[in-house]
Amino acid sequence: MAQISSSNRSSSRGRGGPFARVRERLLRLAGALGLGLTTAAGSPAAAQAPAQPVPQHWISYAQMTGNQFQAWLSDPDSETVQRLHAWMQERMLQEGPAVPPAPLIVRVWVGQAGNVERLEFASLGQPQADEDLRALLTSQSLSEPPPQDMRQPMVLQLELSFVAKG
Repeated sequence: MAQISSSNRSSSRGRGGPFARVRERLLRLAGALGLGLTTAAGSPAAAQAPAQPVPQHWISYAQMTGNQFQAWLSDPDSETVQRLHAWMQERMLQEGPAVPPAPLIVRVWVGQAGNVERLEFASLGQPQADEDLRALLTSQSLSEPPPQDMRQPMVLQLELSFVAKG
């Protein structure tokens, strides 16, 4: 696309008419959008090749991982879960009107044994809460290892909802 816009740009400058200037602006805008997409994709090769669809087995594994994490974060018998949820409830009461907690985005690297080797997330705003979340998501192995060809990290969106010991 850049090659097309540069040749069109040189011919439109010679004409100098209003339509040529509008066309040049549109081509620059399209080029800027293309650059933004390339930057978001992360590599120049991604800009040259069409986007590859995510393999279904990767999607299935990520869903399974998210479901297991959700179960671990909702275990009413876990003291760590109870402490994390009590902190969340206290924080929401201090902040004013009851607003549901925002989804938690985590980046997860899983080893070939199904263990979480690395975990990244934005701080919850309290060191103990961060430590509890990290402990909950790294203390157990997942029921399955990741597919051999799966790219990592997985980026998962988790919901932190309140649990009550029953």
